Amino acid sequence: MARNPVDGIPFAAHPWQSTSALWGPGTDKPAELNIKSYGLVRVLSRDTETGATTLLIKEPPGWHTAAAERHAVLQEDILLEGDCWYGEEHFEGPTYFCFPPGHQHGPMFTETGALWMVTLSGDFDVSYSDDIKASDMSWYERATG
Repeated sequence: MARNPVDGIPFAAHPWQSTSALWGPGTDKPAELNIKSYGLVRVLSRDTETGATTLLIKEPPGWHTAAAERHAVLQEDILLEGDCWYGEEHFEGPTYFCFPPGHQHGPMFTETGALWMVTLSGDFDVSYSDDIKASDMSWYERATG
């Protein structure tokens, strides 16, 4: 079944769950995701045929990725609340991001925590950079301290 229309439903109708339910151990997502810590997610809409998905994601203070990454699908993010570092650039919400397929971004870190609305044009996948690592970023000690 393709994505159904959503004619306005409260976010509370979609309970928070661990993002591990989508991308963690026990899912059919690629092992190379290798996510060490998880945030919370509300799946607002999903097309079962294409994998296109709209999500709310909540990341706790200190959450970070291990390296820069890229995806095979279009990813659009709105940082609604909180902050994030993408590489060495700092942003505060509300801020919009658009990452076309194959565009490298990150690594990412949030000091205060972050609330995101994320739209993916298809099934989520990730390829991590071998060259751009979180451990090389100026914020890494704060993220792991």
